[in-house]
Formats: sequence, structure tokens, C-alpha cells
Amino acid sequence: MTKLTREQILEIIESERARGERPDFSDADLSRTDLSEVDLSEANLTWTNLSGVNFSRAILRMADLSGANLTAYSPAGETILARTNLEGADLREATLGGADLEGANLAKAVMSGASFHWANLSRISCVGANLRRANFRHANLRKANLSRTDLGRAIFHLAHLEEADLRGADLRGADFKGAKLCQAILSGAVLVEANLNLADLSGANMRGANLRGANLAGARIDTTTQIDDDWRLVWELVNQGGVERNLRGRDLHMANLNKANLSRADLSRADLRRADLFGTDLSRANLRDANLRGAKLFKADLRGADLRGADLYGADLSRANLNGADLRGVMYNEATTWPADFDFAKGGAEQLVQ
Repeated sequence: MTKLTREQILEIIESERARGERPDFSDADLSRTDLSEVDLSEANLTWTNLSGVNFSRAILRMADLSGANLTAYSPAGETILARTNLEGADLREATLGGADLEGANLAKAVMSGASFHWANLSRISCVGANLRRANFRHANLRKANLSRTDLGRAIFHLAHLEEADLRGADLRGADFKGAKLCQAILSGAVLVEANLNLADLSGANMRGANLRGANLAGARIDTTTQIDDDWRLVWELVNQGGVERNLRGRDLHMANLNKANLSRADLSRADLRRADLFGTDLSRANLRDANLRGAKLFKADLRGADLRGADLYGADLSRANLNGADLRGVMYNEATTWPADFDFAKGGAEQLVQ
């Protein structure tokens, strides 16, 4: 890997552009170089060593930085990309641990699989960017603009997202465990199956957000949190329990109620399609005529529960406790999984209903 100075880099840029070619620094060593205000638009920087480089106010629009190493040196210095124009840049699988990107423009950039752990990303703009599977552990994303950004399965463990704009962002399967989302804007965001365990959502705006299957266990929601009534209910059931609660006919479709205490609750005619009821206490609950199609009832406690007329098409009841449960008239099919050696006749489920 060739180590290049600022002067050599500028000469290469000038000569290659004079020939109508894009500057090529692939696999080169540009570490600890001052490249502030340098125009590297459309440059090839794939797998380049850019550790400790000062890119402040540089232009990297449409540059290819896939696989590049932008990890900050510590304590000798840091990679500086503050207020840099990275619009449309390719940063797939790039490593930017500890880098300073405050105020950088990353609109429409492709950064899937990139690592930003401990990086400073405050006030960045990532509108329309692809950040799927990106790693933001411990990163500073305060007041970042991530609206309409693809952040599917991104990792935000213990990250700071206070006042961040995540409106309409795709956050399916994203992991926000322990993240700070105080006063963040999440209206219209897709948080399907996202992990919000121990996340601080106080003061956040979550109106219209899709939280189907999201884990809200231990999440902090206060009176200033704006969240749709159905999802506030799910949060209450998971964190405060729902013993003997009247939930008759409620829409809990795809709700994550993993290990919630719903003992003796009235869930008759409730919509629990594809709900996550793993290990949930439903002992002596009223589930009469409830829709449990595709529900995950693995290890659920259903002792003495009233399941008469319930729809169990495709439900997973493996290792569930059905002792004393009333199963007369339940609807099930070949995709329904029952506990091993379950006695159908004893519970009243006598025949396969197509």
C-alpha cells in the first residue's frame, strides 16, 4: 500500500482529470493526511487507508469509499469529515469508528454495513441514504436528519439520538437497545420488529409509527411521548402487566407481548394475529373467539384458559401449557403446532377444521 502526501494526491487528481479519468486511490495509504477542502468528487477510494485524514469541508460527492478504513486514531488524532459533502458517496462496509462527521451531507449515500461506532454524527443529513445493517453503537446522532432513510437492521446500542429526525425512516428490525431517543421525531417511521428494549423515548413523537412486533420491554415512555393509543396499550401490558384487564375486541395484531402477564384478562374476540406471545402468562384468560392465526404461543401459560371458538390456524403452541384449557370448537389446521403428546380429546379439540 503506497503512502501518499497531500501534494502527490493533488497532482494525481489534476493529471487524471485532465485525461478525463476519475482519480484512483484504491488500496492507497492516505492516512493522517490533510485533505481539507480538496475536491475528491467521484474519486475511487475503495479499500483505501484513510485513518486520521482531515476531510473537513472536502467534497466527496459520488466518491466510492466502499471498504475504506476511516477509523479515527486515538489518542494521536481523529478522522475529520465535519461538514464534508458526501452526497451519493459509496461507503458500503466502510469503517468510520470514532470519526468526526458533524454536519456532513450524506444524502442519498450508500452506507449499508458501514461501522460508525463511537463516531460523531451530530447534525448530519442522510435523507434518502441507504444505511441498512450499519453499526452505530455508542454513536452521537443528536439532531441528525435521518428522515426517509433506509436503516433496516441497523444497530443503535446505547447511541444518542436526542432530537434526531427519523420521520418516515425504514427501521425494520433495527436494534435500539439502551438508546437515547428523547424528543426524537419518529412519526410515520416503520419500526416493525425493532428492538426498543431499555430505550428512552421520553418526549418523542411516534404518531403514526408502525410498531408491529416491536419490543417495548423496559422502554421509557412518559406523558410527553406522543404515541398512538394501541401502542401505548402494548407498552403498558408489557411493562405494567394486564392481569384481569378488559381487552375484549382490541387490535393487538402482531403486537410483541413476549412474557407479559395477562392472567385472567378478557381477550375475547381480540385480534392477536401473528402476535408474539412467547412465554406469556395467559392462565385463566378469556380467549373465546379470539383470532390467534400465526400467533407465537411457544411456552405460553394457557392453564385453564377459555379458547372456545378461537382461530389457531398456523399458531405455534409447542411447549405451551394447556392443562385445563377449554378448546371446544377451536379452529386449527396442519400448520398449527401443538405441544408434544397433547391430548386433543381432553381439551375438546376433536377434529381438524379446514
